[in-house]
Amino acid sequence: MKNVRLIASIAAGSLLLGASALAEDDAKVARAWKAKCASCHGQTGKGDTDKGKELKAEDMTTAKYAAKKDDDLKKAITDGIKVDGKEVMQGFKDELTPEQVDALVKYSRSFKK
Repeated sequence: MKNVRLIASIAAGSLLLGASALAEDDAKVARAWKAKCASCHGQTGKGDTDKGKELKAEDMTTAKYAAKKDDDLKKAITDGIKVDGKEVMQGFKDELTPEQVDALVKYSRSFKK
């Protein structure tokens, strides 16, 4: 009986630690979004900021955005975006790790209309 309680306690503790780590990761991604992306894409991914409207930032809540491949989104975050030879979005390859880029792609896919 003691072994069952011990195992149950360890399992519960592991779940709590896992949930805590996920919450911390979510907070880090939200901070990265706010620091690197929100000035143009907005807090909700709609591109409805003044800068986003000026640059015609894509609305990330649309089906068109949802259809994009993760690799294309990662490339945009890493290398930036140019339109007619003009940089409209800077790349962050020197500022973000591959794991952070992956997390931002996932975060951008969480936006809903």
